[in-house]
Amino acid sequence: MQSLDDIQLSSLSPSLQAQSFANPVQSSANSSKVLINPEVKDEFIPKIKQQFANIGEVQKFYNDYAKQAGFSTRVHSSKTNNGQITRKEFVCFKQGHKHRTTTGLVKRKRGIIREGCRAKVTVVRRGEGFEISQFVEGHNHPLTTPKKVHLLHSHRKVTPVQKSLMQQLGDANVPPFQQMSILEVQCGGLENVGFTKREIYNGRRDKKKLVDGHDGNMMYEYLQNEKEKNPGFAFSFETDDQQRMTHCFWADATCRRSYKYFGDVVVFDSTYDTNKYSLIFAPIVGVNHHGQTTLFGCAFLSDETCESFEWLFKEWLKAMPRGPPKMIITDQDLAMAKAIASTLPDTYHRLCIWHIVNKFSQKLGALAYIQHYEEFKKCIWNSENPDEFEARWLEIVQKAHLSSNEWLNDMYAIRAKWIPAYTKHIFSAHMTSSQRIESDHAFFKRYVSKNNSLLEFVTRFDRALSNLRHNELNLDHKDVNEKPVLKTSWLLEKRMSELYTRTIFYKFQEEIHQKDAYVFMKTDEDEHRCLWNVQRAEMEGSRCREILVNKSSNYVSCSCKMFEFDGIPCRHMLAFFARKQIMALPDEYILRRWTVAAKASMVLDDLGGERGKEICSDSMLMRRHRVFQRFSNVVDDAILTEEGTQILEEALESVTKRVALMKISREDGEGSGIRVPICLGSQLTYKEPLQVRAKGCGKRLKGGKEKAIKALRKCNGCGLTGQSHDKRNCPKLLNMYVYASKSSHDVRSNDEDGDEDDTDNE
Repeated sequence: MQSLDDIQLSSLSPSLQAQSFANPVQSSANSSKVLINPEVKDEFIPKIKQQFANIGEVQKFYNDYAKQAGFSTRVHSSKTNNGQITRKEFVCFKQGHKHRTTTGLVKRKRGIIREGCRAKVTVVRRGEGFEISQFVEGHNHPLTTPKKVHLLHSHRKVTPVQKSLMQQLGDANVPPFQQMSILEVQCGGLENVGFTKREIYNGRRDKKKLVDGHDGNMMYEYLQNEKEKNPGFAFSFETDDQQRMTHCFWADATCRRSYKYFGDVVVFDSTYDTNKYSLIFAPIVGVNHHGQTTLFGCAFLSDETCESFEWLFKEWLKAMPRGPPKMIITDQDLAMAKAIASTLPDTYHRLCIWHIVNKFSQKLGALAYIQHYEEFKKCIWNSENPDEFEARWLEIVQKAHLSSNEWLNDMYAIRAKWIPAYTKHIFSAHMTSSQRIESDHAFFKRYVSKNNSLLEFVTRFDRALSNLRHNELNLDHKDVNEKPVLKTSWLLEKRMSELYTRTIFYKFQEEIHQKDAYVFMKTDEDEHRCLWNVQRAEMEGSRCREILVNKSSNYVSCSCKMFEFDGIPCRHMLAFFARKQIMALPDEYILRRWTVAAKASMVLDDLGGERGKEICSDSMLMRRHRVFQRFSNVVDDAILTEEGTQILEEALESVTKRVALMKISREDGEGSGIRVPICLGSQLTYKEPLQVRAKGCGKRLKGGKEKAIKALRKCNGCGLTGQSHDKRNCPKLLNMYVYASKSSHDVRSNDEDGDEDDTDNE
C-alpha cells in the first residue's frame, strides 16, 4: 500500500525519480531538460483566456491549484496604468536565484529556496476583469507531498476568527505553544490548523509595530472609554511639557466601593519592570472581610520623588468615597514618608517590619548576627509594652557590643513606627508588613511582564484582578450556603458564627477553644475600674495578662491588645465573658468590617447618587463558549439517529450560507484579529513615557556572609577559585567564543534578499 508521501513520486518515471533524489544537484542543473508537470484535476488547472472578475480571484485560483500540485506561490511582477493594474504575474516560490553578497553579517541561518523554476501564470486586464495570457506548468524541482503541503508559505493563513481567538488567548497569558495546542485539538490535527506557530510570533510582532509610538494615546483613550462605560471609574493623567505621560492613576467602581467598606488600613508599595518603560507601578491595597487582599487604586509613576507620591495620594483621596485611612503601611522611603506626612497628616504611618528585620543579616557583623539575631527577634515580637521592649533591646545591644552600630541606633530612634509594642493599640487588620502586597506582586506577574505596553499591562492586570475578585465572590457564596462546625455549646459561639465571615470566625473560634485554660485573680478595684490577672493554669511561667473593666461603661480591655490590633476579641476577654456568663457579645466588640454584612450598606458617589453596576464589554471567548455549548448539546442529540443527523446537516448548510453573506456584506478588514482600541489618526498627542530607571533597580546590597561564601566559589570555566567572575562571564570562555565566531564567519553566506517573511520571534 502506498503512503501519501509516495503519491507524488509514483507519478514520475523511474529515471526521473533516480535523477531527482540520487543526484539532486544534477537534476537542478538540468532543469531546462527535465520538468515535472503536476497531476491535478482538470478543473483546478489554469487555462489560457480564462476569465476572472478581479485580481483576488486570480490569486486564490492559482494558489488553490498550487496546493493541489504541491508548491507555494508568490507575486513576481505587476504593471499599472493610471492607478489600475493592467498585468500581474504569479510564480512558483522557487522562481529566481539567490543573490549572493560578500559584505554584512549573517542574521540567521537559512537554506537556499530559489532554484530558477519558471512555472507561472500571467493575467492581463480585459475590460473590467482579467484574463490568463500565459501559463507555464512545468517545475524543475520535486513537488511537496500532500502531508507537507500545509507547511508551504502561501498555504499558511490565519483567519480573522483565529486572529481574534489568539489575541484573546494571548491576553489571558496563554503562551504561543499552548495556543497551538488548543487550535490543534479544535481542528483535529496540526495539519488542519492552517498555519504554524511562527505565524503567532509574527502576528505579535506586527501588532507591536502597529501600535508603536501610540502607547500614550492608547492608554488615555482606554481610561476615557472606561469612564464613559461606567461613571464610577475615576482616573487622572499627567504629562510633561513635551506631552509625554509621566503619572497615571486609576480606580474602578469596585475599588472605590471596597475602600468605603475596608479603607481603614491600607498598604502601599511600588514595584518595577512591570512594563517595557520600567514605570513604577504603585498599587494601594487593603484587607476585605475575608482576610483577602482588595485593591483601592493603582498608578504609574515616572519617578519616586516626594512630589510624585504627593500627587498620587491627593488624586487617590479625591477619588475615594471616604476620608483618609487610619493607618498606612509602607517600606522605608524618605520621599514616601514626607509625602504621607503632608497629604495624610492624620494617618498613622507604620513601617514594614519584615523589611527591617530582614536587614539584620546585612547590617550586623557575621558573628553578631549568628549569636544575637534570635534574641533581637524575641525582643521585637514578644515585648508586651514599650518599657519592656526598651529594657530588653538595650540589654542585647550592650551584650553584643553593638552600641556604636549606626543602623541599629537609627532603627531604635524610629521604633514607634515598626515595633509591635508601640503600634498594637492601633487597628491594623492583623498586618505588620507590606508582605501582603509583595505576594500580590508575585501573583500579578503571572499575568504581566516587563515586555508589556501600557495598554497590555492594564488589560492583563484587570483580568488578574477579576480572578482575585471572583475569589471574594466565592467566599461570599460559601458564607451564605455553608455553616461552620461549632466546637462548644456556648451560645455566644453560635451567634458569632452567624455574624462573622467563615474565615474570621475560624480565628475567633480558636480563641474560644483556648478560653477554658485560663484562671482569674482580682488584683485591684476602686469605684471607677476593676483589674484582673489572667493566666494559663497548666503552664508554669506563662505570661500574666491584665483584664481592665471600666465600671462606668462596662468596657473590657486586655493588655495583649489583640482586639485593638486585629478587631477580634482575645481568649483572655472571652474567658472573662464566660466567667460573667455573657451569652451575646456586646456590639462594641464586633467590627462590622469582619461580618457577612460588611458590604450591605449603600455607597454614594460625589454627586449623591447610587453607584451603577460595572459595565463589561462582551468577550469573544464568552460568546464562543456560549455558542459552542449549545452546538455541542445539539450535536450530541442529533447524531443518535439518521433523521436527526440529516436535520442538523441541513441547518448547518443554511447557517453557512447566511454567515457567508454576512461576511460579504461587511466592509473589508472588519473583524481582524489585530484590534487596536485607538484611532491612530486621532487628534490626541500624548507621547510614550521615557524609560525610567528607578532608585530601587540598582545593584543589590550583599551581606558579609554572602560575600564570604561567594569568595570561595569556583569558576567552572577556568577552574580558578576566589575569582570575581563565573562561567557566564569567564574571560577564558569569552575568548574561546570570539575565536570560534570569527572562524565560522568566514564560511557563512549572507541572508537572501526578498525571501518570504518567516521570522521566528520566539
